[in-house]
Amino acid sequence: MKKFQQVTERFEKAVTKLQENLQYLADQDKVSDRFLNIQNKIIKTLIDYQHEVMRTLKAYDQLAVKLSLKGSADYQQLLNDKQSLEAICIIHGIIDFTSWMNKGKSYLIQEAIYHYQHSEVQFSHSIMEMIRNMDPHDREQLWSLFNKQAHLRWEKALSEMKMKTYA
Repeated sequence: MKKFQQVTERFEKAVTKLQENLQYLADQDKVSDRFLNIQNKIIKTLIDYQHEVMRTLKAYDQLAVKLSLKGSADYQQLLNDKQSLEAICIIHGIIDFTSWMNKGKSYLIQEAIYHYQHSEVQFSHSIMEMIRNMDPHDREQLWSLFNKQAHLRWEKALSEMKMKTYA
């Protein structure tokens, strides 16, 4: 896999160099717009091809892992845990579970850390739908309550910062 990584890096450098050279030629008015368009399409095709290769390899890696684990008790436990997590999400009104999962682990972890550090939660799609369908007056009262709590947290944080500054 190390050799593939090296080849991929060389490919990316080569495409970048092609783009730089093409930009240089364009800046010097050495080539026609038609030529630039053709070369840009070629470069785009190369980049698209590389992205597709990477997606395909990732899919094959995932399939290989899945097939190697498929009969194991660990794999079955993972499937059971995933289904339980999905059920918990549905119970709590999180019906857009798959769209969240598609965001990727690093994004989800960053979001979780941010929300934890700021003592915040993100309302589920179902709760937001219920709020949107509320009577406008009730909805305004609800938002004012939420905003009041947020303001109290912000004021507390600001006063703590001021105390540290003057201490």
